[in-house]
Amino acid sequence: MARASAILTAVTWVLLVVGAAVRVKDAGLACPDWPLCFGQIVPKLDVSVAFEFGHRVLAGIVGLAFLGLARAVYVERRRLPGWLPRLTLLTAIVLAVQIVLGGLTVLELLAEWTVASHLVTGTTFFCLLAVHSLVLRDAAAPRVRPSQSNVMRLAAVGLLALVPFQLALGGWIAGASAGLVCPTWPSCAGGAWFPTFSGTLGVMVAHRALAWGLFGAALAMAWRASGSMALPARALAVAVIVQMAIGVANVFLLLRAEITLLHTFGGAGVALCATWLAYEAAMAGPDDR
Repeated sequence: MARASAILTAVTWVLLVVGAAVRVKDAGLACPDWPLCFGQIVPKLDVSVAFEFGHRVLAGIVGLAFLGLARAVYVERRRLPGWLPRLTLLTAIVLAVQIVLGGLTVLELLAEWTVASHLVTGTTFFCLLAVHSLVLRDAAAPRVRPSQSNVMRLAAVGLLALVPFQLALGGWIAGASAGLVCPTWPSCAGGAWFPTFSGTLGVMVAHRALAWGLFGAALAMAWRASGSMALPARALAVAVIVQMAIGVANVFLLLRAEITLLHTFGGAGVALCATWLAYEAAMAGPDDR
């Protein structure tokens, strides 16, 4: 079950990147009534339709595979942590919301709020699958974790809490193409060092400012973390650094499709590492420091 969950998590990561390709190619409007698209069950797979067709097929496969995982968790629930079935139910609810938002993204003509919320819920589903994989791995091979200070445990959870906001801002930017509004930030908008925070420019400035906040927090965590938290903390720091580099390249290369896909891949990687770190913090016992 642990291996199957890990594979499903990896496939979902691929699904997030394919979803980004759909947004970049505006393919979400190419075939809104799929599978009966343009009067054909299987439409001609030009670039736009191919991305969307593949995205929906892969999403269906992930959904069915998750139902299989949920059934296995229910059958083996007596051998697993008591809260895992509840986590599975929460994951199912997030998946249902994601499906609804996918439909709204098409019906609302790729509105910014639908793109942003679809990205956040999709990444949340991905991270919840990762938690399933971690729990099932620990159930198969239990291990003792050293205690951690309450400050470090709270910091790890706080880092994870910041990630959805950053993803939402990034999704909004993707929907509005706001990344090109202020490419030379912080000196932009006529040379102003502190540009207006209204509209899409404000969203973009907030996204970049929060990126620097995550960068500093991730480096501090990597420096201070120990025991079972050391590896995920270092992985998170590396993921944030790589993601920031991709983001800078994405702006200077005028939001090229392939760089945008890498940016989505990196964002999911940041969310994955933050989830891993928070999980290790939650599983480690406090030492009252």
